[in-house]
Amino acid sequence: MKNLIILFLLLYGLVIPSPSMASHVELKPCIEVSHCVREELNVEMIDSPYEKVKSIVGNSLRTKIVELDGDYLHAEVTSRIMKYIDDLEISFSPEKNNLIIRSESRVGDGDFGVNRKRVDLIINNLLDN
Repeated sequence: MKNLIILFLLLYGLVIPSPSMASHVELKPCIEVSHCVREELNVEMIDSPYEKVKSIVGNSLRTKIVELDGDYLHAEVTSRIMKYIDDLEISFSPEKNNLIIRSESRVGDGDFGVNRKRVDLIINNLLDN
């Protein structure tokens, strides 16, 4: 029974990467684009881009970093009024100088553009620093 539960979780992508996957985590594509945003950014012209993005996320309102492992960050962002939780994931590939940012609502069919605004704000703050 335990093996069936683990298989189910793995098949549906519900397992959070373990500490053994610390080097680079490939973030899955957005299936429902109405409430998910995934952006890749070349950051070779930015000094310490992963450290900067960790600081940006760590200082964001209603955002709690729940996993920080190697070049992977997972945060939960709570909406101001309805208290919905969105997932924010960031993965950095130092070999490629590539940063992937993914923000997705856990519930609902739409997000009123919140995930797009969140990702754009992170990118703009990263580029301005």
